[in-house]
Amino acid sequence: MAMSVPSWLYYLFGALMLAIAAYSVTLLVLGAATRRPAGRDVEISHTFMGVAMAGMFVGDWAFGRSAVWEIIFSLLMVWFVVASIQSVQRYGLHLPHALIHAVMNFAMLLMYWFPMGASSSGSMSMSGSSHGGSVDPGLVALLALVLCASAIFTLASPVKGRSHFGSHAPAYAVGGGGRFGGGTEEAVPVLEVESAVAAPWLVDVSHAAMCVGMAFMLVLMT
Repeated sequence: MAMSVPSWLYYLFGALMLAIAAYSVTLLVLGAATRRPAGRDVEISHTFMGVAMAGMFVGDWAFGRSAVWEIIFSLLMVWFVVASIQSVQRYGLHLPHALIHAVMNFAMLLMYWFPMGASSSGSMSMSGSSHGGSVDPGLVALLALVLCASAIFTLASPVKGRSHFGSHAPAYAVGGGGRFGGGTEEAVPVLEVESAVAAPWLVDVSHAAMCVGMAFMLVLMT
């Protein structure tokens, strides 16, 4: 049974998710302008997750069929699983940054497979899934714990930007000191803007906020 939550909190989290989606679109545009490949898959994933979750928190903001969203998050989950395997094969045994994003997309699938009904506040409209039954509370608790741990680790890590760009991205991505594009002059006019908007600490905050929002949603499912 869903816990009782003030309606304003739904709108707060919904607005936060939309802000993350808008921020991710901005990163995609700047990344395209500077021909930066690192982090694009994460930005695409955050864009879809932000828009989808905003519609989960506030029913009036939802659009699209659940089946379409399920396909999107299934494809993204497979992409990040493959990326994690490739990262281990290339760099040796480590914890790939893509793995947490695979987990996040799996969590999104659970939200569509086991939707909550609309609450008394009119929010949390997640109906329309073809899957029946209820989700295992233990699985939900585990996923929420993993997401919260990722948020804490991301904010506390001395290597900023790793959750977004990975541990093996260029120096600019994880430290703010280098440049993408091999130092070519064409990208220089935009790099100063991107270095501010795509600051490693800021993308970390974006990732942590997404994790917290998803963890909260998962808790509401139980």
